[in-house]
Amino acid sequence: MRHVSSMMEVLTNGEHKVRLLRLTMRLSCGLLEWGIIFLLAASPIARAQADATESLPMFGQPKITRPDDLKKNDEAFIRDSTLRFGSRQAGSNTLATQGWAAVRSRQADLAMQRFNQAWLLNPKNYSVFWGFGAVLSEKGKLAEALEHLETARELIQDPIQRVALLCDLGTVHSAYAAHLPADRQLERAQHFVLANSRFTESLENDAKFAPSWREWAMSLYDQERYSEAWLRVKKARELQAEPFPAEFIKKLSAKMPEPK
Repeated sequence: MRHVSSMMEVLTNGEHKVRLLRLTMRLSCGLLEWGIIFLLAASPIARAQADATESLPMFGQPKITRPDDLKKNDEAFIRDSTLRFGSRQAGSNTLATQGWAAVRSRQADLAMQRFNQAWLLNPKNYSVFWGFGAVLSEKGKLAEALEHLETARELIQDPIQRVALLCDLGTVHSAYAAHLPADRQLERAQHFVLANSRFTESLENDAKFAPSWREWAMSLYDQERYSEAWLRVKKARELQAEPFPAEFIKKLSAKMPEPK
């Protein structure tokens, strides 16, 4: 069954709005309060480092070396979770689902904690890296978000989810390009090229995925490619995409009247 559930987060950079994240997972839900146990078991120094790294993807690794105390707690967590959920993969999927629930509730710290726990159980879980990208995007850390979203692209094998992930990648590449200063025109152009590439690939996989047409239209406005933006506006509307913001249509119309 094809199932699409919207997890669209809005990040504002000046007037530029990033529409982020559509992920649908048919996974069981559970609750594992490992964080409390983890902190109680760790030494004071380890607890201090844990506090500093829990809000970082992969606990800041490999740039930040994981202390031995925390490594031991990680190993214990992996053993306990494997027994609890039946396998590391099942545990990772469950915790990733909880992370996405926290993203929807705008609980960034809780989301990062759950994604980190899911990563411990399965470092190749594409949903985890997608989640890292979601949390970092919400915090305005677009360059870091792109690194994790591109990792998710390399890991993902689900063709349905890949369509949405590519749309998100196009959106964030475009947002990053749009906020770059004038003296970084080459980098700006490179990210717009990547944005167009990701949108293209998304629609090659599913030409009826309306969000990709919608987000691409707004990206092309930022690229000053107004006639192409209108073509994608038309296609998005035909596919009954989420309505465009009135301000966007107003600005696009000011640059170029809507073709009849």
